[in-house]
Amino acid sequence: MCSSGMILTKNKMKHKNHSQLVLRKRPIVVTFLIGFFLLLSLSTLISGILGFFSIINLPLSGWLALITGVILSFAFFFLSKGFYTLQNWARTAFLSMLILIMLGIVINVIFEFSSAVFSGKQVLSIGEITKYLVEFLLKTILYATIPGILFIFLYKAGDLFSETPKQRHTFDRTVRNFLLGTALSSVLIVIFIFFFTFQESELAISEIGLQELLTGTIWRPGSIIGNSEAQFGLVPMVIGSIYSTIGAIVIGIPLAFGTAILLAEIAPTFIRNIFRTSIELLAGIPSVVYGLFGMVVIAPLIRQIPVEGNTTGFGILNASIILSIMILPTITNITEDAIRAVPDSYREASYALGATHWQTIKDVVLPAANSGIIAAVILGISRALGETMALIMVIGNSIAIPTPVNANPLSIIFSTARTLTGNIAVEINYASGAHRSALFFTGVLLFLFLLVINRLANRIMKGRKNA
Repeated sequence: MCSSGMILTKNKMKHKNHSQLVLRKRPIVVTFLIGFFLLLSLSTLISGILGFFSIINLPLSGWLALITGVILSFAFFFLSKGFYTLQNWARTAFLSMLILIMLGIVINVIFEFSSAVFSGKQVLSIGEITKYLVEFLLKTILYATIPGILFIFLYKAGDLFSETPKQRHTFDRTVRNFLLGTALSSVLIVIFIFFFTFQESELAISEIGLQELLTGTIWRPGSIIGNSEAQFGLVPMVIGSIYSTIGAIVIGIPLAFGTAILLAEIAPTFIRNIFRTSIELLAGIPSVVYGLFGMVVIAPLIRQIPVEGNTTGFGILNASIILSIMILPTITNITEDAIRAVPDSYREASYALGATHWQTIKDVVLPAANSGIIAAVILGISRALGETMALIMVIGNSIAIPTPVNANPLSIIFSTARTLTGNIAVEINYASGAHRSALFFTGVLLFLFLLVINRLANRIMKGRKNA
């Protein structure tokens, strides 16, 4: 106890001596910041008081102006005190402020440049664009010079500032809570979207009923036709989504797995770079371009297949081919990362037992990477279920239940269909009342589909771990 107390006393004296030594060497920039924040503290307090008595016009008025002025005054005062005592928390806070200021300057200049160059009725010449570019670059440099100099000085002057163990732990807790908040934000966004969608679908649930929505086979949302009322059966769209997704999985997963194994285990570096670049380009192509490709290239090829009833080339097969291409980059990249994450010791142990390269891949590497592979498949299925624009262009948009086009049951792949997402995109612009609410219920149904898929994947993973 005595020795620990002596150590603590020595540490406190050392910290105090360090602070006194640094105070004697306080740079002029730090002195300027002390005075600057004191001036800001005084000015914000006076402005809040004057705004409370309506002597000056502020965006805030009354008690709100006074409370805001007092809070800002105390904040600037403590920041000035932090720089006076050379505390590291004050340096960190001001560095964060400088980053936000410089980011705001850059964004503002970019918008000014875009407005000056692209807002006119005529396209500017290269000389005029260059003139504007130089002008706004100089403006950026002018505005960001002082914040930039302060940032560089404070960033390199970390040795001048000190912090107590309590302050370090407080900063660590602040960072940890901030990261926790950013992680929770994604969860909260999903929850809010689900509840908003569910709230908008309550009218359909109450007026139409879950049984009609989930088991009805006819979608006729218009006004009363003859003696039959509007009908909102989602079964045709559910079946269309399932068929197109299954087709995409059957076609896309073998291609993605083969490509991932080639890139991770077999291909040399030169070939790997070429294939990876091509896959990354596939991931960046807009979905509407895939739809055009399906209309112009895939549909004429499908029409050439000599099957009775195959006349348009649009349908489930076309949609499955396009979706398989679209999910290929997602599954390939994640599967490759999962395979590369398998330790080399697994491979070396397999080779030492006499296994061939392919046996090692099949019996050792792929089972060890199964969690990442399953995650890749889940993301691929989610992408296929959520795709909209490309499917609208190639699936035919028939709101009837897909049926074989001839006596052969396999000819159902040539049948036209409509997906859940396509149904929302096609009709949401003119829908109202129960029709609009039924489309929101379609979104709830998509959420539930993805939830079921994730739960099944988790169950599969737990079963494999227990095995």
